[in-house]
Amino acid sequence: MAGRALNSRKGTIGALIVQSHDQALHYGERDKELLQYVSTQVAAAVEHQQMLGRLQFMAQYDQLTRLPNRTLLHDRVQLALARAHRDRAQLALLFLDLDGFKQVNDSCGHAIGDRLLQRVAERLQHCVRETDTIARLGGDEFVVLLEDIHSPEQVATVAEKIRQALGRPFDLGPHALCVPPSIGVALYPQHGGDMQQLLQQADSAMYQAKSAAATPSTSPRRPLRPSPGPNAARPAPSQRISAQQKARRRRAFFAVARALYFSTKARSIR
Repeated sequence: MAGRALNSRKGTIGALIVQSHDQALHYGERDKELLQYVSTQVAAAVEHQQMLGRLQFMAQYDQLTRLPNRTLLHDRVQLALARAHRDRAQLALLFLDLDGFKQVNDSCGHAIGDRLLQRVAERLQHCVRETDTIARLGGDEFVVLLEDIHSPEQVATVAEKIRQALGRPFDLGPHALCVPPSIGVALYPQHGGDMQQLLQQADSAMYQAKSAAATPSTSPRRPLRPSPGPNAARPAPSQRISAQQKARRRRAFFAVARALYFSTKARSIR
């Protein structure tokens, strides 16, 4: 039996071992040199595949929360829309952000804010099925893709589950932080036939929910329901001061989504 370590630039990643069933066979120097050469090539190939895997993860997943990023979300929504169109099924997009997250960053620091986003991602994953997708668009903005839904009430149940899960305080060392979410819902095909329309509708519904939460009311809280249509009112400018910086990111995201949509459509035509 003869063996050589598989050495990469970051250390040993394995071993290559050759064994003969002929006990009388002994490996000479030339055999060992060949084994060394082969082990070097195998180590390089393994390291290359590991690097490709890391690059692919970085391209498709958010590095902080390890959730899908907007690129992977776009791909999954496009596939989900194609399946829903083929099967005449429904799907939903939930657009949510965290109320008061900016104040957490300002008062507690970005390190605490990052830990909070990681905890939010963990709680979100417990609110949906394994077949659903949770993506982080950036900052405190998340999108949830629900496939194969049967009624708006089913979506409202998931949205309420998310609202309750994120409404509980997050214990981060000496801090007990509350960042309840504002959630907007868009349904396919009721609110749009492509990703851009659905995201814009969910975004508008999210602002409507944020405006309603900021308005004092003596009436009981009503269950969360999907918005009835694409013309949901935007909040007054005085109620959107803290959200102005997010608007530019959303416009850029919608522009990218539109470009990717038409690029995909053009390739399909060719």
